[in-house]
Amino acid sequence: MSSTQDTILKTRLIQLECHFTWALNKNDIDLTDLLNRLEEQLNLDLGREAGVARTHSCMGYVKFLLGSNTEALSNLGRSVELTKSHGNDCDKLLVVAYGDLAWLYYHMSNFAECESYLNKLSEIKEKYPSVPYAEVLGEKGWTFLKFSWKYYERAKECFRKALELDPEEGEWNAGLALALYRADDMFKDPVVIDQLRQAIATNPDDDVLKVLLGLRLAAHKKYSEAESLVEQALERSPEHPHVMQYVGKYFRNEGSVDRSIALLKRAL
Repeated sequence: MSSTQDTILKTRLIQLECHFTWALNKNDIDLTDLLNRLEEQLNLDLGREAGVARTHSCMGYVKFLLGSNTEALSNLGRSVELTKSHGNDCDKLLVVAYGDLAWLYYHMSNFAECESYLNKLSEIKEKYPSVPYAEVLGEKGWTFLKFSWKYYERAKECFRKALELDPEEGEWNAGLALALYRADDMFKDPVVIDQLRQAIATNPDDDVLKVLLGLRLAAHKKYSEAESLVEQALERSPEHPHVMQYVGKYFRNEGSVDRSIALLKRAL
């Protein structure tokens, strides 16, 4: 490939929306810890194809950073496979994985495959010319949320933009609620509490969100509602590690230290 062709190809790649272009600095990330958390997330998301596909996409990029291109290809291929199982109307959901694959093949000097994925992305853009896509903004937000606390502000911005395009989407409402909660600015608690309520309304089966809301309500002495939410979440998801983690924190905060220790030991 000539230097001119390489420049043209690189220009097209830089314009993509994917993990390779989102300024994810590996020095901000403990890659081994992140990979462990992503593997845990796969188990938690079983039965939720969209969540599993998104996690495989993230894992593909992490594997690339760790120098395992073959495993990266495998994860990204699995992401595409799961996304396509949604049906015919899944093109926007493929944008990030296709972008990652184009970049990965470029780094592997397989320029034919790289251009193939660039062409697939051009076809999607022709089909859906109005950008940005809420689906891409949402995946970008989840990536920032998972990769580092340093990216929480960027995560919030992505989820807010996604919700401007699709206000009732449960995934983006949950993402914004988690980003706001983790930023942990107690002066903005009314905003966090309102967003947690909205997230629960659009994700009524998400018991982690209920415990997080319970924790914030208890901090504002709204004990009755907080206790109801926490007990309900624990009853519905007694084996969910994140539910047990946050309920354990709730019990500790309320002075039930023995109950907290017992629950956290079971979670471990």
